Amino acid sequence: MAALPPTELLRLWKLEELPIEMSIGHILQNLVAQQTTQETFQQTLLKLRMDIDRLMAHTRLPPPIKGKPKPSKPDETPEPEQSS
Repeated sequence: MAALPPTELLRLWKLEELPIEMSIGHILQNLVAQQTTQETFQQTLLKLRMDIDRLMAHTRLPPPIKGKPKPSKPDETPEPEQSS
């Protein structure tokens, strides 16, 4: 039996058409599915990161700069040249 999506569970719960035991079963199935999806996603991200690192090493690209780039201050930007 497939788990009902959370929106459908909530709808049935509000209408009092879902017994507690069935609700708990569906919630557990949804939780397991969510956890499995999250683990798969994390594994995929790790594989992508490893692929990027291998490609960067192969092409001898410098590693990315960590952290957020600091925005330039208005007084640090060069003024546009004025034509005479």
